[in-house]
Amino acid sequence: MNAIAAIEGSGDHRILVLHGWALDSSVWLTARARTDQSRFTYAYLDFPGYGVNRPEAPADGIDGMAAVALDAADQLGWSTFSVLGHSMGGTTALRVATLAPERVTSVVALTPVSPAGTPLDEATYGSFAGAWADPGAAIRGALAPHIDETDLKNLVDRNRSTMDQATWESYLKNWTSPDFLDRMGTYEGPTTLIVGESDPFVTAEYLGDTLAALKNGNLKTIQGKAGHYPMVENAPETVALSEQSL
Repeated sequence: MNAIAAIEGSGDHRILVLHGWALDSSVWLTARARTDQSRFTYAYLDFPGYGVNRPEAPADGIDGMAAVALDAADQLGWSTFSVLGHSMGGTTALRVATLAPERVTSVVALTPVSPAGTPLDEATYGSFAGAWADPGAAIRGALAPHIDETDLKNLVDRNRSTMDQATWESYLKNWTSPDFLDRMGTYEGPTTLIVGESDPFVTAEYLGDTLAALKNGNLKTIQGKAGHYPMVENAPETVALSEQSL
């Protein structure tokens, strides 16, 4: 059984929080200091292969990641809950909602990758896989061009301390290959997609089909220099927007 990385807050509104590809739930540390812990209870999950669950074998696909998330909710004793996810964790949040719509009260997907998959040619896929050698350059070059140097260093340091290359490669396969866009309509709860205005990868255009497939969806943009990591690059606005939407 995978361990929960952290539980914070005492509010009645329960939120399961899912991280993205490059590091574990520590990606939320800056944002965690700004959450409303009287209204919400946040449970931060590390996917298998990351963080507190680093010894575990990586999950198999987005469906496997969603199963891990649902198991975590069961472990917590949560019959109903909201899901907040970042990047591949945002896509996993959407999958959790389609697999257990009766349990999920709302979804916020922060810079999520497409539930239809993100096909990459061989050279591009190889570049993403090879970015393990220098994740900082990849983050600044392809995802967050305006990220603060200290924030970038912290992301890279946590990347190295919370995962290994095999996990990097396994989850690259996971986030590029989901295939459940046609199932999005099975979830009717409120769903908010959030993008950073300066994210060159996950844009409003990229998420057009995802938004169209949602029965009760909307898309919001964090303006300015926020890229693919708005919870790091602009934590106050990201937390405020997320909590308003949950």
